[in-house]
Amino acid sequence: MQSFITQENFESHWQLFDEMMNRFNLNATKVAADAGISRVILSRFRHGKADLGAAKLIALLLVLPQDARTWYLCELFGVKTEGASLRTMVVQAAPEEQVEVLRLIADSLAKNNLKTSSTNELPQAV
Repeated sequence: MQSFITQENFESHWQLFDEMMNRFNLNATKVAADAGISRVILSRFRHGKADLGAAKLIALLLVLPQDARTWYLCELFGVKTEGASLRTMVVQAAPEEQVEVLRLIADSLAKNNLKTSSTNELPQAV
C-alpha cells in the first residue's frame, strides 16, 4: 500500500492546522465550541504544545468549512488539488494574493465598463 503521509507531514500536522485556521480566517473560539472541545486545547494543539486524540481531531475536521477541510487534508497527505475551482483557489490563497485577485478583477471590470459605455451615458461633471 502506498503511503502518502510522511513523518515530516505527521510531525507538522498541527502547523498545517494552524495555517489553515489563519488562511481561512476561522474563529478559533467558534471552531472549538462547535467541535465540543475547549479553546485552550485547540490553542495548545495549534501551537504544538499538545496533540489531540483521533476523536477530537475528527470532531474539529467535521465542523470546518468544506474548503478549509479539503485544503488541510490535501496538504497533510500531499494530494495535488488539480482541477480545483477558481473559488477554492481564491479562498486558499494568502490574503496578499486575494488582494491582488480583487485588483485584477476590478481593473478588468473597469476596462470593460469603459469599452461598453459611450460618453453620452457617463454622468456630467458639475
